[in-house]
Order: sequence, then C-alpha cells, then structure tokens
Amino acid sequence: MLQVDFLSELLPRCRDAGLHVALDTCGAVSWERYERVLPWVNLVLLDLKIMDGAAHQAATGIANEIILDNARQMAARGIPLWIRTPVIPGYTADLANIQAIGGFIRDELPTAQRWDLLAYTNLGRPKYHRLDLPYVLADTPLLTRAEMQSLWQAAAEIVSIARWSGATRD
Repeated sequence: MLQVDFLSELLPRCRDAGLHVALDTCGAVSWERYERVLPWVNLVLLDLKIMDGAAHQAATGIANEIILDNARQMAARGIPLWIRTPVIPGYTADLANIQAIGGFIRDELPTAQRWDLLAYTNLGRPKYHRLDLPYVLADTPLLTRAEMQSLWQAAAEIVSIARWSGATRD
C-alpha cells in the first residue's frame, strides 16, 4: 500500500486479465489509499495483532485506530476479509487479546471469512543476523501445541472461522 500509484495502475489490468487479486496488508495506511485500489481487489488479508491501543503502540510503534477503522470500512463495503493474527509470546499470545480480536471480528467484520492464528516462528533470526540487526525475539521460545490449541479454542468459541497453523514446541 506504500506503492499505491503503482497498484492503482497494475490492479485494474490484473482484474481485466481475469486474475484473482488478494491484497495482503497490515492496514496502517490512510483510507484514501485503499479507496484507490479496493475496486480491483477480490480479497483482503488483514493483520490484526493487538486490540489494546496502548499495547499495540508499544509493540508496533503505531496506533491501531487506523487499522481498526480501515477494517470496519472494508467490511462495510462488502470486501471479503481473511484476518491474520501472529501469536507471539509476550505480545499477542494472551487470552484477553485473542478474545478481544474475536469479539471485534464477530461484532464488526461481517465479511470476515477466515481468522488465522499464526504461531510465532523464529525463522527470521538468521535474516536479522545477516543484516547485523538485533533480533528482539531471539530468546523467545515457540509456543507449545497446547498453548496454541487453547488460544484457538477460545477464539473458536467466539467465531467459528478461527483456525491455527505453525510450528510449536512439542
């Protein structure tokens, strides 16, 4: 979405060619950018990480209001959504957060077709090392299968479209 000028030229051509267009986004850009490309999008894969505004700001460096507002606007316009939540110990992997996201999906995103809980993976560690960057999650263990199963069950009690995937310890 940072390349919206390019997308607004490319996506109409993709649709004219009969291609299915899925937009993968964190949702953290102005609505005006989405308005320019959504007419040519079949599906939006949208990340929802943390519902608490202060916690979201602390973890990601940005507020979540724009993300939540964009999600609401997409749903109001009938755009099919696949919601994705990375489940990261110490950040997003807590019951209250998962329940809050589930409630938001249930109450405000009627076009959500799927909610993926994505288990944290440490596969990015070598990339940070190659770039000589600190990897904040270097000592973060993978979640256990039981932990992921428990969070998924809580999510599925709120919305039936919840599922989980990813590597776990065990």
